[in-house]
Amino acid sequence: MRLGAISGPHTGRIVEVHGELTVGRDPSCVLRLDDPKVSRRHATLGPTASGIAIRDEGSLNGTWVNDLRIAGSRDLVVGDRVRIGGSEFIVDDGRGDGLPGTSTTAAEPLDGRTVLVGGAAS
Repeated sequence: MRLGAISGPHTGRIVEVHGELTVGRDPSCVLRLDDPKVSRRHATLGPTASGIAIRDEGSLNGTWVNDLRIAGSRDLVVGDRVRIGGSEFIVDDGRGDGLPGTSTTAAEPLDGRTVLVGGAAS
């Protein structure tokens, strides 16, 4: 499963979720979002038997799935929209023709857990 960034600083990039992936402002996060509305350690994504799940890590501004603020953990399905601060991602299984507005021309492995297609994390 993967997330395609459709708004925010990573727009047009795809994030493959192969293991636990932390999202936040902190430099130690795998997916770093430099946004004042994003907590240092905002959310965690990880694989499940049926796909991927997201867990809010007690963020101040919340983690949103399909315009609903989540509490705790939630399983994600293809087509779900995840919003963290000013960034929005759409869940994809990688079997389609790609996500609208994303680039799949180059890949740069970050740490064995994640690949950002179309560029590297900032």
